[in-house]
Amino acid sequence: MATYSAQAITADGLVATSRNAASGDKITPDNNLFIRATNASGAEVDLTIPAYGNTRYGAANAAKVITIAAAATKVIPLGYPEYINPADGLIALSWESTASVTFTVERL
Repeated sequence: MATYSAQAITADGLVATSRNAASGDKITPDNNLFIRATNASGAEVDLTIPAYGNTRYGAANAAKVITIAAAATKVIPLGYPEYINPADGLIALSWESTASVTFTVERL
């Protein structure tokens, strides 16, 4: 398990550090936070982000499942407070498969 913090995109731009997806990846919350996930495999990969708390109607918030197509890159916003685990204050990423999947953690 690794915990990553966002790299800031400045007026001069950013050469973001690419990370290999792994079981137990966590992200430190930040303003305007997003990941850029690249799936270089030959099959789609799902990313599940748990959601905590309840809706205003009292139902538990549902986890967000995002599909990243084969050989594609998807930018995924993580700035939702529901994604922050109250137990550790972090955002968890659960990859269906980690083979050939990389991501960057960025913020504006």
